[in-house]
Amino acid sequence: MQNTIRTTIRVRKDLLDHSRLLAFKRGVSLQDVINEALALGFGHISDLNIHREAMARIDNFREKLRGKKIDIEKILRESKKDLK
Repeated sequence: MQNTIRTTIRVRKDLLDHSRLLAFKRGVSLQDVINEALALGFGHISDLNIHREAMARIDNFREKLRGKKIDIEKILRESKKDLK
């Protein structure tokens, strides 16, 4: 069992009604539905943050390559040598 705490928060009535209906359909408690929704939301936020960091790294890499002369043919030849 996970640790829980009692808290008082304000929730929009339409969201609470929707959560109650979902809990009833699933046969679980309202608390379970709300906890699941919060966990999914935080997971989504974390995923967005990870994607944002990855895109920043890609942009940084592209900026470093800007102005450098890169010979694609040479890179491909060397890659083919490595594969052999």
